[in-house]
Parts: sequence; C-alpha cells; structure tokens
Amino acid sequence: MSDTAFSFPPIRDMSNESDVEQKLIYPFVTTIFPFGLGYPLSSVLTKKTVRGCEIGKGSSRKSYFPDYVLTAGTLPRVVIEAKAPSENLNEAYREARLYAAEINAQYPSGQNPLTYVVACNGQQLHFGSWDQATPTICAELENNGIASGQISAIIESIRFDKLTKDSDRIKALIKPKYFKPRRMIGGQGIQNEEVGLNSFGARIQGELLHIFNPTTTEDRAMIVKNAYIGSRRRERFVEPIDRVIRAASPPSHTDSQLLEDTANPKEITRRLVQLKPLENKILLLIGMVGAGKTTFLDYLQIVALPREVTERTVWVRINMNTAPVSPNEIYSWLRREIRNQCQASQPSLDFEDLDQLQKLYSVELKRFKKGPGKLFEADPITYSVKLAEEIQKLQADEKVTALAFTRFCVAERGKLLIIALDNSDKRTLDEQLLMFEAAQWLQKEYRCLIMLPLREETYDNYRDRPPLDTALKDLVFRIEPPLFQNVLHKRIQLALKHLALEGNRQLTYELPNGFRVEYGSNEISYYLTSIVKSIFEHDKYIRRLITGLAGRNIRRALEIFIEFCTSGHITEDQILKIKRAEGAHSIPLEVVTRVLLRTNRRLYDSDHSYVLNVFGANWNDEDPNHFVRKIILTWLLKNISEAGPSGQKGYFPISEIKRMAVPFGIVEEVLTREITYLLIGHCIVSETYKTENLDDCELIRLASAGMVHLDLLTNIDYLAAIAEDTYFDNEATARKIADTLRKSDRQLKRKDVLYNASILVEFLLRERERRNNLVGIISANIGFESLTDLTDSERALKESRELVLGPQWEKVGSKYQVGSSHKGIIVNPHVSHGLFVELEAGITGLIPKRSLQNTMFATDYRFLTELAVEVVILVNEPLKCTLILKLIRFMD
Repeated sequence: MSDTAFSFPPIRDMSNESDVEQKLIYPFVTTIFPFGLGYPLSSVLTKKTVRGCEIGKGSSRKSYFPDYVLTAGTLPRVVIEAKAPSENLNEAYREARLYAAEINAQYPSGQNPLTYVVACNGQQLHFGSWDQATPTICAELENNGIASGQISAIIESIRFDKLTKDSDRIKALIKPKYFKPRRMIGGQGIQNEEVGLNSFGARIQGELLHIFNPTTTEDRAMIVKNAYIGSRRRERFVEPIDRVIRAASPPSHTDSQLLEDTANPKEITRRLVQLKPLENKILLLIGMVGAGKTTFLDYLQIVALPREVTERTVWVRINMNTAPVSPNEIYSWLRREIRNQCQASQPSLDFEDLDQLQKLYSVELKRFKKGPGKLFEADPITYSVKLAEEIQKLQADEKVTALAFTRFCVAERGKLLIIALDNSDKRTLDEQLLMFEAAQWLQKEYRCLIMLPLREETYDNYRDRPPLDTALKDLVFRIEPPLFQNVLHKRIQLALKHLALEGNRQLTYELPNGFRVEYGSNEISYYLTSIVKSIFEHDKYIRRLITGLAGRNIRRALEIFIEFCTSGHITEDQILKIKRAEGAHSIPLEVVTRVLLRTNRRLYDSDHSYVLNVFGANWNDEDPNHFVRKIILTWLLKNISEAGPSGQKGYFPISEIKRMAVPFGIVEEVLTREITYLLIGHCIVSETYKTENLDDCELIRLASAGMVHLDLLTNIDYLAAIAEDTYFDNEATARKIADTLRKSDRQLKRKDVLYNASILVEFLLRERERRNNLVGIISANIGFESLTDLTDSERALKESRELVLGPQWEKVGSKYQVGSSHKGIIVNPHVSHGLFVELEAGITGLIPKRSLQNTMFATDYRFLTELAVEVVILVNEPLKCTLILKLIRFMD
C-alpha cells in the first residue's frame, strides 16, 4: 500500500490500456485513504491471479478475465475493467457487470458480494452497482481531482476499510456454529485435567533434576567436570533435521571464529596465554539460545584452561538476569557484585580485620598518610580516630571499594580479572542496550577482560553498536550446540552413577546405536534406562521429534526429556514391565508420542503442548480457516531451498506470504496472528529472531519444529490428539469425538485413536473441498490444492486401519454402503442382542432384537441358525467394526 499522495495523471501520459492500468488504476487502488482506496497489495487480484468465466449469451458468449478484482475480508467486492484512452467504456462496463453476475451466482442467494463495477479509460471513469445497467457516476477525470465530489463519492463507497466491515457483516449471516470436542465434556476442571506425575516422577524431580537442569554454581561445576559434551565440527548436523536446523543460521558467521571442538577450545585458550594484552578488551561468545554458552564458560573456567592460566586469572561471573534495569542502580549493583566475588576469591583472608583493611585500601591510605594524616601524627589517639574515619569513608564509597578489591585481589597478584556477563541479552530492547552500556562502562572502569555471551540474533542486530563494535574480530567466537543424543547419554550416565552410590549391583545395556549404558539395579535406574532405550529404540522418529521441536536449544530438549520422564501418561503397567525387565523394556511408540503431545494433561491442548495443532482455527474469526498454519508451513517448506530477497535461502518477507495466501480467502490479520503463533511455537523463525510485533518486511523461514509438525501429519496419534482441540462445524461430528474422551481408559484405545483421527481427516477433506471451490470462484487457485494436500494423512489412516482392524474391515466402508442390500448367513441367534449375520469371512453384522418385535420371530428366534437371508445395511461404522442390518427376507 502506498502512503504517498496520488493524483490522476494527465491524459497525454497514457497511450494504451497498460498505461491506464499501471499509471492510474493501480496507484489509485493502492494509495492510502483518503487519497486513494487504500487496498493492500495482497487484496488486489490481477489477470494473472483472477479466475475467468464465460459471459454473454449465444454467439456473443466468450471467456472473460477482468483486469482487477478487489477483495475485502476474503470476499470479492469490486471488479475493474481498464481500456485504452481511445476506447468507449459502455462495453467495458457491461462486460464487468456480466462478470460480477456470474461470480455472485456462485454464492448463496442474497449474498452477492461482488457489488461494485468500475470501468476506466484514462479520460473517463464509470462507477456503479453490478445489478444496474447504467453507471451511478460517470466522471471526466480531466475535470475531477481526487478531492472532487464525484471521485470522493467513489472512494467513500468502495474504500478498503469500509468494504472489509461490510464483508464481515455478510459472512456473519452465514457463519456456522463451531464445536470443539474437548469443550463438550465438562467445565474447565475436566478440560484442563492433569494426569500428574508417574510413580517415579517426584523422585526424579527431587533427586536428579539438578543433573538435567543445573542452576546453582555447584551443580554447574559438577556437570562440566563429569558430563560436559563438546561440539565437534565433524559430528554436527548429520541428519536431514539437523541440516534444517543449521540452515536457519544468520549470515554473520564470517564475522566470528567457530570453535572447532568446544571440549578443546584451543582458539580461546591460546589467546589467554598472554594476559596483559587482554586488559580492557571484550571477548564475545556467540551462540543460539540454549546452545550451551553459559555451560561452555563454566567448562572453560573450571576444566579447559591450563593450570598456569587459571592461577593467573580471577573470574567474576555476573548473572545479568538479576540486574536492576535502572541506569541509576545498575552501576552500584555491578560494583557490589565485583566486590563480593573478588572477596570470595580470597577465602583465607578476613576483610573485616583492620590489618587486612589497611592492605586493601593501601593506595588510598598512603595518600591520607602523606597528606592530611601528617597533621595528626603528633597525637596518636587523634591519628587513630582520623584513620578510622578515613577507612569508614573508603568502605562507604562503592566505587573506591570495588576498585580496591580488584587491585588487591587481582592486579597486585599479577593476575587478570575476567568479568563474564551471563544472560545480558535476555531483555527488552531498551534494557538490552542498557546491559551493553554497562559492559562498556566495565571495560573502561576496570583493568579486565569482559566475556560477553550473546545470542546470535543479538550479535547480528547490534554488532555495529557500542560496545559490540569495540570487540576485536579475533576475539569474537561462535559456539555450536552438541548433538542432543550425546548430551542426553552423558547426563543419563551421570544420573545412573549418582543412583549407583546406593550400592546396588551393576548392569549394562547396549543401545542400538552402540552406546553402552551402565546402571544400578534399583527401580529408578531401571526406569531411566528404559526411557533412554525407548528414545533410541525409535531413534529415527523420537530423536528427530525431540531434536526438531527443540531446534538447537539443548536446554529445551532436556526440558522435554524431563517432562517425558515424569509424565503420568507412562502408566503403572508400563512401569511394571520396566521393573520386570530390569530396564530392558522399551516403551511403545504410541505412548512416547502421547507424552510428547499431551505433557501432563489428559486432553490435548495446542496452547499447552510442545506440539501445535497444525489445523487450529479461531472460532471468533468471521470465517474460521483450518488450513492457515499448514499453508504457511508448507509454502515455506516448498521454498526452503530458494533464495529470498536478501539472498538467504528459505527467508521470505511476511508480505510475500500474505500475497500468496490472501487470494485463498485468508485475511491479513489472521495471517499475522497465525505467523506470530507459529513463531512463538518455534515452528518458524524470523531473521531478527523476534516473535511478536513483526512488520510485513520481516523475513521468516521454516524452522526444524515446523518440519516436524508437517511430518506429524502422518502420525495417527497426533491426528487423534489434535481432533480433541479442533473446531468442527457440525455438533454431531464433534460429539462423536467427545464421547470417546469422557473416560480416560477409552480415550487412548487404538480403535478409538484411529476413530478420532479418521473423523478429523474426513472433516478436513470436506472442508478442503469446500474452500477449494470458494477459492476457485474468484481466484486462479494457484497452489491451494498442493498447499493443503492431505494425501499422506489419508495413506497413513488406510495403513493403520488395515493394521488395527484387518484388511477386510478396511474395505467395509466402500463395499457395504448404507442402503445397499446383501446376502448372508445367520451364524448366531443371540437372546439379548439379535441375529448375527455373516456377510463374508470375517465380516459379521447384527439384526437388532428390537427390529424383530413385529415379526413372527419376536418371541423366539433361537432356532434361526445357518439360514440364508437378504439384508439391508442401516449403519456402517468400520472403525468400530459395526454393521447394523435390517432383515428383508429369508432365502430359499
């Protein structure tokens, strides 16, 4: 949309129809109100994207494509026909009206969304209603500017914001009610019911959480000493999901040195051999969120540095998460942190002792003794009083005290002060810049080396601003995360060693990938061993799922793992199998998937899961669309190897997504909301790594989690889970799913899982066909079918039906359609239920007892066996292995 003023070009500047389109109509349509109609580019359909149709009658019938169709609120509202300046507008206006009539005929009676018709040849502009033969306004453009009465009336009638509101009114008249199964089984308490922790969950959280989520200095030191996993270049990104993760990296890698092996960071350690040149310098450690920057600094400080370097350095680790965000407070806070940690570096010294205080403030007291102190030397008592006052004054001065501690504890001992500012980039923009100003202040205030761990996006956005611009290029290092399976294996081993201290006998288990796990023979060791076995047993699927959902965020991957270990969805029967097998039992794939989908909830909720509902829709929208998220993710996947406007592969502006999707009947506001939802859910990533308040110029790309979500469309457990949290436009359909959710034991049975997944896919197929027809009314429908394709889901359902129900029942749906007649043999006349009739080997239906009440067999039909009958199919539900029959006649 253009925000510059627009005026009609002079007729001499337009010689053909193309000039009229490009110099007059298009700017008039896209210039902001009140200087134009204010239509965004995505709401302007051109001949390339608009659908043509047959207009006229008899010999004059022809195929017609308008020059422009303007949409508002997903509905076509204005048709525009352009002509060359020499051409008459009457025929153009008539053809545009006929086109509008053809389009309106495809909508329900009384809607007629394509209301307005415009024809223009550069000299004149005709405007009117689609159902009126004569234009309402015929304006001579040479005599009418934008502010003239006639043009103002046209703008007022068809401006974008006005027609958008009117479109919402039209859609509200036909909007169906929507029903979500999860919300049909009770109040909030039932809908949000939690399954709690399993029998080992509390113990894992209490005894082992510090291994998987270390927070204290002691716990972090224990991890880097016993379970640190380096990231080696040759081991990174070896599988397709890993390559997707890596491909989302920013372009600034050339500005930093990549650590080839974080377990042996020679790129950094060799720079720390000569300490003096590092004073008042900044060392940047760049890495993705959760890549292990803080853990690496722990490892560098505690393990990796040579002893001679460690003995010549004093480390001050400052967690900027707890720093005040006021410029009036942060500098005093930093001085106190430096004072306290320098003091802690000399635990054998008593800094409350007078002799020690005089050593600490030796430089300042020397000035006192050479100056004012000389006046009191003749009176020892007065001198002592003045000296005490001077020391108290120095102690009260935070600046002097902090400098005195760094001098006494560091410089005077020939050491280098290293100040590491952890978490300085986890802030709002203004707070983040304040953290950087604080780092710059430290750089000037103290003789030290500043180590600043930063997220990649922070560095890429601010590397040209102070203090990042002062960092020497050879002091900018980049860290990559290690492989998740290596980290998990090492943490599990550490946890099992921790448990083995109880003195149990040792067992071993070799995983399919070659890892050997040692574990103690107590129950929790069995449990952890079974969990890790399950992950690696289903390695191609589960590891890909966890790694893809977490991206390169190892911390997030470990959080998912802990959720997995403690989830109540791992029931006692599974735990009993683990106990009996002494850790060698592998938890079934469907249970593993269930845990990842539902975490600690009984019912699936996209807003409280690591896995989003790809077909989620908002019932508050005027036209809830179940395919928005899938369209976005699939389009980004199709273009993942294509270079966007910045030259980076896979990165495209949000405006391009909108231009692609608006012709499918999706309003821009919905696209903005759903892109934000996918960003927050880690399915896509923006170039600046922002997740909210993005403008249309922001570049976005498919993330690894987005690829995982598309892969899940072939997973029956996923489809069944999201069916619980999907809006259906038919109450009876939604209630079928709700009925399976009322009892938790039924909800997770394989037949009911398959049943719910099938209902969802059948609904989505109907909805897809309906939307495809709507899109095809006005748009050329380029891409909609491929972007909403459900073939893989249908194939997965068919295979699951054959596996769960057997191949015969898979074919029952099409072979025994409701209303069709068939022959069969009565195989079981049941007293309570009725007559069971075998239609073919393995396929049996029921003639209910109640349907025999008005027949001669109402009182006794037990003798009716092995008789041939003709029946009609009344109910056919193959997913429930159910056929209800009506008796027609007995066969000879």
